[in-house]
Amino acid sequence: MKVVESGYKMDLHIHSVFSRGKDHSKVAFNTLENVGVLANKLNENGVQICAITDHDAFSYDMYKSLKGYELKSDCSIIKVFPGVEFSVEFEGDCGLQVLHVIAVFNDENDEAVKLIESILVNDKGVSKYDRHEAFSEERFLAILRQINLDTILIVHQKNSLASSKPKKNDANSLGEAKFKEIVYTDYFEAYEFKNRKNEVFNKYYLVKEELVDDIRFITGSDCHDWRVYPREDENEKENTDFVYTYVKCIPSFRGLVMAMTDHRRIKRVNSFFNSAETYIPKLELSVNGEKHIIPLSRGINVIIGDNSIGKSLLLHRITDYRKTQGKLLNNQVVKGYKQYLKSNNIEIETVISESDVFEFDMQGEIRTKFEQNSLKPDDFLKPYYPAAIVADPYKEKITRKLELVFDYLEKKFDIAQKEAQLGKFELLKEPIEQSESISFVGNISRDKGRVEGYSKVESDINTIIQQFETLNSNKYLEKTDKEKLSEISEQLLEIAKLYERKRLLVESENKKKALVQSAIAKFKEEYQSSVSDMQKLISNYNENVNSAADSIAEILYLKRRNNIPDVSMVKEYIPIATERVYNYEFNSRLGITEIDEKYITNLLKSVINKNAKTEIWSMSQDELCDNLPYFRGTPSDALEELKNRVYTQVHEDLSSKFTITQAGKDRTQELSAGLDSQIYFDMLSYETKHSGVYIIDQPEDNISQKAIRDYLLDRFKVMGEHRQVLMVTHRPQFIVNLDVDNVIFIGKDEEELVIRSGALEYQDEDYCILDIIAENIEGGLETLRRRWKRYEKNPAF
Repeated sequence: MKVVESGYKMDLHIHSVFSRGKDHSKVAFNTLENVGVLANKLNENGVQICAITDHDAFSYDMYKSLKGYELKSDCSIIKVFPGVEFSVEFEGDCGLQVLHVIAVFNDENDEAVKLIESILVNDKGVSKYDRHEAFSEERFLAILRQINLDTILIVHQKNSLASSKPKKNDANSLGEAKFKEIVYTDYFEAYEFKNRKNEVFNKYYLVKEELVDDIRFITGSDCHDWRVYPREDENEKENTDFVYTYVKCIPSFRGLVMAMTDHRRIKRVNSFFNSAETYIPKLELSVNGEKHIIPLSRGINVIIGDNSIGKSLLLHRITDYRKTQGKLLNNQVVKGYKQYLKSNNIEIETVISESDVFEFDMQGEIRTKFEQNSLKPDDFLKPYYPAAIVADPYKEKITRKLELVFDYLEKKFDIAQKEAQLGKFELLKEPIEQSESISFVGNISRDKGRVEGYSKVESDINTIIQQFETLNSNKYLEKTDKEKLSEISEQLLEIAKLYERKRLLVESENKKKALVQSAIAKFKEEYQSSVSDMQKLISNYNENVNSAADSIAEILYLKRRNNIPDVSMVKEYIPIATERVYNYEFNSRLGITEIDEKYITNLLKSVINKNAKTEIWSMSQDELCDNLPYFRGTPSDALEELKNRVYTQVHEDLSSKFTITQAGKDRTQELSAGLDSQIYFDMLSYETKHSGVYIIDQPEDNISQKAIRDYLLDRFKVMGEHRQVLMVTHRPQFIVNLDVDNVIFIGKDEEELVIRSGALEYQDEDYCILDIIAENIEGGLETLRRRWKRYEKNPAF
């Protein structure tokens, strides 16, 4: 077995008759002859990893007898470890206290295992205590050195850590200060509890004290009578709260050590991998005709090895040289990859279908995404954002006020133009004799305003009808509401037809006026050609006087009617829609969060020169032209330019904005760019709706060392529980600290391609994965030493 496919059920706390020094008759049945009873009970409960750990004693024969059931077809037992439950006296906050410490030993050196028994007891079978029925801490460590086997230490913690009354022999009976000292010095690999109820309290304590990563909890049956296993003895109730521990590791001592140094490898349910998730079970390739089958874990698989050996090529070949969403790699890159495979006589047979790839982040690609700011709602993060805020109601209210402003300015400029067009003519100083003539005293004006007004009403009503029809097509609208909207639409249609008739009537009148005016103009032209000069003078004079009077009257009338518009409105807040996703808020909003009179006035000010001395209401057409920054048009075009600039800003203000904030922060402010990668990997790690393998090439190229340490490793660990990950890396943190499930090494030995693979703890006669990491990854050895915690124990590396 090279990779872990499932967790293993474990019990490392079982007593035999060799605990009689402390347990007396309680363990009388648990003799060598009755080991079969224990094996059957372990099998009934599906226990796969176990150890007999007697009080301050060890029986090699008992150990070997139970070990004889390993890997039998009719038995669940896969691994039996040698172990002892030590009584060790520690100096606590209130004096000396005895703790019960389970020591599980490496079983690889069987000769050393045989010697444990004689090291612990004398010729008479009495434990070699240096305290009253206990070992001092110094004596305990000396015994471990004498045994000279790698050791896992597990201390009793039967009451919860949050309990105000520590139980005798529990770790926290030493007092809080000494207990914390032991925790922070990594004295014990794990803390053992039994009662299921204590698990919740223990977890609460770890979170409160920020010790989640520092303490591993496991369970042990503490069985003293094999006949009633997993109960402690016949007096314990049948409905015990005991719950088994599962560990994710290869069933070996190295595997158990790796499990005990990462709390994510220990669970009370066998849920280390998502069994329903798509995954690739193996990679198949051949080198020089020799076939290689590389088993893959359902969790995190990393590819390491020499530079330019083809690690990235492997990722691209198994995805058929595709990027995400069907995009192909650059042709030159593909050509180079194919040439490399051909020249090295390599054939990669495994190909992952596009539908089985969740995401593929190539080398340096994540950084490029952030720099190009491409992580927008239409990209990877789209599913997390709420629907866009509908801006139309706010736009309508703003537009109504702006139309008042623009209508005022248009009329103001039109009045000014009419004043400029009044012209000049001399009044007659002496009356002249009135000749018989016809004077044309004015024009027949057409009513253009009413046509535009009726047309606008008609258009607006038809727009509303169209909106109602769109609304009626919404599948979420109730049937009764659809019927009401249809009735209203019919009524609106009648009103629209009414204003259509009004418009057509005015247009008809205007046509008649135009015909009359045309006839008069023609008659005037013919008349003027037949009258005397004096008659023409009198006629023109009369026309000018009457026309001037009409124009002045019209100007005065228009001025009285054209008042500065009222742009006041009640302040209205524009909502922000928010979806809470893990520790983030995905917000859908508009560019502004409120509208009122101040918004309108500031909007108008924003598009003219900041130093303009005149309010926009008081500006002439020429002044408006001069106060529009970078405007090179004529004064007659200034108002249209003002409209365009204002409406462009309104469009920007009312456009949809999508922001991500951390919970509790101002939702109108986006997170800093430095958090882009954190958000990205957070979303990747928790995403469960979309299946498929996540492939990433050298994540260390995109993320800082601090970010890797602070959050990224944890994100990948979460991701590995949800989906399969394939990664190329050169960093030891992404291997050892990440606690990956499978390492694939690709190297060369005298020009021959070498492929090695397995879990971190895997080793066989040919190679050891931890040694490969230490030798081939810069900083790998030091990282491994930090991971393999020791206290006066035999170093593994």
